[in-house]
Amino acid sequence: MGESSSKTYWKSLPQRSDGVIPLPIAGDEFPEVPASRGMEFRRRDFLAAAGFALGGMAFTGCSRAPIQKAIPYLVAPEAIVPGHAVHYASTCRACPAGCGLLVKNRDGRAIKLEGNAEHPVSRGGLCAVGQASILGLYDSKRLQHPMQQGKRATWDVVDGEIMRQLDALRASGATVRVLTRPTSSPTMRRVIERFVGSFTDAKHVTYETLSSSAIHQAHERTHGQSVLPRYLFDKAEVIVGFDADFLGTWLSPVTFTAGWASGRRADATNGTFSYHAQFESRLSVTGGKADCRVPVAPSQLGAVLTQVASAVAKKSGVAFLAGDVGTNGIDASLVEDLAARLWHARGKSLVVCGSQDVNTQVVCNFINHTLGNYGATLDIAHPASQGDAGDDAIQTLLNELEAGTVDALIMDGVNPVYDLPNGAAFATAIGKVGLVVSLADRISETSSHATFICPDHHYLETWGDVSFGDGLIGFQQPVMRPLFDTRSALESLSQWTGVPKSDRALVQETWGERVSWNKAIHDGFAKVSQQAVPVGAFQVGVVTPVPVAEKVRDGQLALVLYPKVAMLDGRGAANPWLLEMPDPITKVVWDNYASLSEKTAASLGVETGDVVRVTRSEPDSKATTIELPALVQPGQHDRVVAIALGYGYGESARFADVGPEWLEKKPTLGDNGLVGTNASPLLTYRAGQLRLSGAHVSVTRTGRKHTLATTQDYHNIEIPEALALPGMIRRRPMVRETTIAAYQRDGKLPERGHAVHHEDLGDLWPDDHKYEGHHWGMAIDLTSCTGCSACVVSCQIENNVPVVGRDEVRRKRIMHWLRIDRYYSDNHGETDVLHQPVMCQHCDSAPCETVCPVLATVHGEEGLNQQAYNRCVGTRYCANNCPYKVRRFNWFEYAHDDKLANMSLNPDITVRGRGVMEKCSLCVQRIEEARIEAKKQGRAIADGDIKPACQQSCPAGAIVFGDMNDPESAVSKLIASGRHYRMLEETNVKPSVGYLGLVRNRDEIEDDTHHG
Repeated sequence: MGESSSKTYWKSLPQRSDGVIPLPIAGDEFPEVPASRGMEFRRRDFLAAAGFALGGMAFTGCSRAPIQKAIPYLVAPEAIVPGHAVHYASTCRACPAGCGLLVKNRDGRAIKLEGNAEHPVSRGGLCAVGQASILGLYDSKRLQHPMQQGKRATWDVVDGEIMRQLDALRASGATVRVLTRPTSSPTMRRVIERFVGSFTDAKHVTYETLSSSAIHQAHERTHGQSVLPRYLFDKAEVIVGFDADFLGTWLSPVTFTAGWASGRRADATNGTFSYHAQFESRLSVTGGKADCRVPVAPSQLGAVLTQVASAVAKKSGVAFLAGDVGTNGIDASLVEDLAARLWHARGKSLVVCGSQDVNTQVVCNFINHTLGNYGATLDIAHPASQGDAGDDAIQTLLNELEAGTVDALIMDGVNPVYDLPNGAAFATAIGKVGLVVSLADRISETSSHATFICPDHHYLETWGDVSFGDGLIGFQQPVMRPLFDTRSALESLSQWTGVPKSDRALVQETWGERVSWNKAIHDGFAKVSQQAVPVGAFQVGVVTPVPVAEKVRDGQLALVLYPKVAMLDGRGAANPWLLEMPDPITKVVWDNYASLSEKTAASLGVETGDVVRVTRSEPDSKATTIELPALVQPGQHDRVVAIALGYGYGESARFADVGPEWLEKKPTLGDNGLVGTNASPLLTYRAGQLRLSGAHVSVTRTGRKHTLATTQDYHNIEIPEALALPGMIRRRPMVRETTIAAYQRDGKLPERGHAVHHEDLGDLWPDDHKYEGHHWGMAIDLTSCTGCSACVVSCQIENNVPVVGRDEVRRKRIMHWLRIDRYYSDNHGETDVLHQPVMCQHCDSAPCETVCPVLATVHGEEGLNQQAYNRCVGTRYCANNCPYKVRRFNWFEYAHDDKLANMSLNPDITVRGRGVMEKCSLCVQRIEEARIEAKKQGRAIADGDIKPACQQSCPAGAIVFGDMNDPESAVSKLIASGRHYRMLEETNVKPSVGYLGLVRNRDEIEDDTHHG
């Protein structure tokens, strides 16, 4: 079956409707129609305008950069060589996953985080949140000392007063509660147990906004143990996800991405290529990579899962009566096909579910049990250590606080006033507690109500540990001295228990002789023996069909709250790197929004940027309302409105008006001055579970507008209609795809139906570039790339790329050297997604080099397109001549006035000033570092010695860099693959960056080519 030529990719809804990005969006690069179009423009006028422009740009480019003085050591520290970096192994604590880290330390300060390639769990990858967490270390808004009643205090005074009150509470048998997130740290659990055990009536209460408590409780029903399985995606040949964004935000996405990608290597010799189906209400990162994606409403999810369970049970001969679960709108033939695939892959399949409904999770367990997946693709004998969040426990605590029965409340790492649906009630109830102690590292919505704030260290300043459940233990170590007068939470709790010890001593005490301490700290992890959890036989009797839930009433929509890749539940809300990271799906920065399907938006009369009012009304309770801009989102279910959590955080007010002061102030949402809107008040408790989806809401227009800053239509690689000459090709192929069946049959990508083929006319400068030594190049696998944007943030940190703010992004002035273009396509009425990372392509016949009047952009002897910042005068001719639109211009002297934040800057990279063009250098500083190291060791640079920041961070291993002159290098082997192609090959610019076409596991598709 051949490929047809009907399939077209598009970047945005205007492009799909009109064929190209309309001029109000795309035309800013060329704001005027050429003079030849009915406009008289004399040669003298041109010369006058050109002379003024060049003169002004020359004077701007020649302005002096700020003078910075370097102060040498008076007495150099031992083992520190100025300018030479050292690396420490540690564990990331930016989210509960606990990925392995290598921390780059330069002259006593941490400047970059990388994944630990030897770590068994994360395998060298690191997500965007982990990459960006280093900025929190240098955040000037961190508390720099303890506080008492809102005023600065000393540790002696604070400890003395807290211990005096705690001793009195111990003597009186008072009620004490410790509130934290679920912790996977054995040492922290042990210290908390010791602290709680010193009181007559004390409890450790945990909660997690992104809770997985339903999975725990479902396994307690089916297997007799409240556990969270370890999901082994690398062993699964058929994967089915039900509302679980495991490649984006669910549980441990770095680990899951590495496992998922390992099963989808199209060039692998074993011939296996996993099949992935996804059922979800909104378009997620995971759904965008699925071979089969089916939009379902939250009310249908359990019924669809039940339908799949019934089909699988029928094939196995196991009795399972589905009963009348209601109409779920899913084609029965699709369910039968999916069940057949699962049954064929018994013991090599995996079904995952992100629902917070326990009955739905029980049905998911039944499917995995029937398929023999327990012990094969998911492990509950050695479960993950991310503890049961206990959603009902936080409700019980709130009742106790409101009743005034709690005498002391100790809080660590939580902000319930911000991220719980009843946060306002929590804030009021805290006032009834005699002693409130917060270990928060900053003033927050919750810590502001505390009697004492005893700020914790940043995780890069402290000792700690994390258990992964299978005997693998990750270790934290401080990579630099604490910047402020803060203290580890371990030490604080130990102090108040009456047995003060250092955090290092406490961690060592936990593990004793079970690990080799020096080796464990050097490696960042250790393996210890661990007994298996005694799991009972599967209890089939607890499995019941899940019917379609209450249908959404007319005039209402089902609400889906979700974590963004960058924000999660708000952990990244104080980090400008994450706030300015384009969302992998919507490409919006600096805001959250109410996502609506095209059909629903049309029925409501809503367009992207219209401010809408979202109202949830529950029986016997006051209506909850928030306002935020709308976004029309392809691929979303028609009866759903989706809103991201993690915005509207109090401390984000300092970023709300980022941008030059003279810029016109944009309309704001209300008068709170925050970035985005906090959607946590719309969370609901049902059947003891904290749920992100299923509530019914009404959506109405307010009549106001709020322009969203979205990057998707920027840097458009096509010719605007107003500038196209007769016969000119405006839309050109960028991305290519095929199916695994077609690729295994043909060994190459299909011919591009719309590509223009030119005979080889030779080179304009045939002998100009000869590469006698190295010739650096890169290959990017579009099959593996999930669009997670870890590479974008990693590149930004490594290369000192500035944050420009929301207003500047609206003006298309975002500075990221690496962008990820997201493309949509129609697949039998559903929406396909494809991600393509695009950076400077380092062309061998680079068009930017021929137009620079001052030779600021030149070609290196190893194939790199080099940029001399101190020579650039900012003509921007190079950007105009770049077919890939990958060059960035510094319009302003973007903020670098925070001396503390400046400590995160990479000293190997120049901080560019106003009027300078910049772009990807393929991390030339890392190339030179590897060259020097190889020379010191008396050897040649080996393949794999050099990993640019984008490659090193990628959890999927989608990016490979190396020497194209070495036929044995990994990049050369990928270039020889039948999937390899280069963007805009017909222009003959000869890019050194190439791509491996996307491969899907589905029936052969219509087309492989994007036009636009």
